[in-house]
Amino acid sequence: MMKKLSAAFASLLLCVGSATAAEAFAWGGDLRVRVTDLGDIPHNAGGHFDQVFNRNRTRVWLQYQTDEHTLWRARFTNEFRFYDRGRQYTKNWDPLNEIIVDELYADFKNLGSGNLALRVGRQELIYGTGKVILEGTPSDGSRTLFFNALKASLQMGANDIDFLAVYNTDKDYAAINRESRLRMIEHDEAGIGFYGKHRQLANMPFESYWIYKVEYDSRTALRTLEDAKFHTVGGRFMPDFGNGVKANIELALQHGDHGDIRLRGQMLDAELSYRPAMGGTLKPAFVAGYYYLSGNDARSEGRNEGWHPVFSRWPQISELYVYSLVGTQYGVAGWSNLDSFSIGMDLVPFSDGSLKLRYHKLYANEKDGSGTGKDRGDLITAVLGFKLSPSLTGHVWGEWLQVGDYYAKGTDDGQFLRANIVYSF
Repeated sequence: MMKKLSAAFASLLLCVGSATAAEAFAWGGDLRVRVTDLGDIPHNAGGHFDQVFNRNRTRVWLQYQTDEHTLWRARFTNEFRFYDRGRQYTKNWDPLNEIIVDELYADFKNLGSGNLALRVGRQELIYGTGKVILEGTPSDGSRTLFFNALKASLQMGANDIDFLAVYNTDKDYAAINRESRLRMIEHDEAGIGFYGKHRQLANMPFESYWIYKVEYDSRTALRTLEDAKFHTVGGRFMPDFGNGVKANIELALQHGDHGDIRLRGQMLDAELSYRPAMGGTLKPAFVAGYYYLSGNDARSEGRNEGWHPVFSRWPQISELYVYSLVGTQYGVAGWSNLDSFSIGMDLVPFSDGSLKLRYHKLYANEKDGSGTGKDRGDLITAVLGFKLSPSLTGHVWGEWLQVGDYYAKGTDDGQFLRANIVYSF
């Protein structure tokens, strides 16, 4: 059906224009089917997640290249779920006829002296490893990532700088047949800033950023409806030491206000990897990392020292552990108050395949759990990715959490298992 529609659209363009216009039109999409099993995953709100569900997402995109400087693009998304265990059927989670416009933007390139480009509209923004900017709609999970944004990209020699302005709302008023489902986010929010990529040193590329964010009428564990206003400034360094040894080091600081509460947060993300030149058929890479997010000291009056997620509420280091963050200050995927030490290995078990193995030792910086200590537990993750054809890919993802004394005595260990298949057309 879609191919017939696109052919008709192309024919119309030919009638009113030329073959060049028809060639400028393109379309495509993907279908993703997931089955997920959440087994006894503990969380800070009390209790645990014990669910089995199937989620199905379809996306179709259309774009038109007006000329070499201008492109228009739209993408439409539908996702629905069925629960086999742990949740009753509700329209909120199974909107069969709800269509989300998760991309709708215009690109304008080669402006000014040719080194400026603009992207205006609903778009995805992904920078670095996603520890600061990746997810604009955290409450709907992996269904969408979009931001309503203006991005101005400036190229100056070895420097590429994106200037950003974003505004997202708790409900998506652009949805077609919008259901009364969970919000895209818990509050309206806006931000401005820049993200720079610098290549002056061949063996030491680095990135720099500054983001000022406002969360309007934020409802958090601080029990305040005041707006949260805070700055995040940081840098990411990616040294290449040669002989297969590379590193990633990112450091960021935060300051601002949440009503009468002063916000102060710190983040450090560091990883060292080694890939031997003679890796054999498995091509192994060995990795070790440390991830630090400051926590809030409940004894400090008038201050919140916890790391405040900017646009980064997504699984990051674990699909399982995002659920454990429910009930903490920032809710699901609200990464904060964390010390994580990790080791692991990346392998190529077969052609067009990948296997990522990780062990994480997790701690909290401040005691805010249901237990007596700061030991969040031991986390093991394994992800097997595969490509069956140019248009068919998938993965099998498993995680296991042995809980520590951060959780109440008697808390069950958690498990996560997911099978995922994606067909692109």
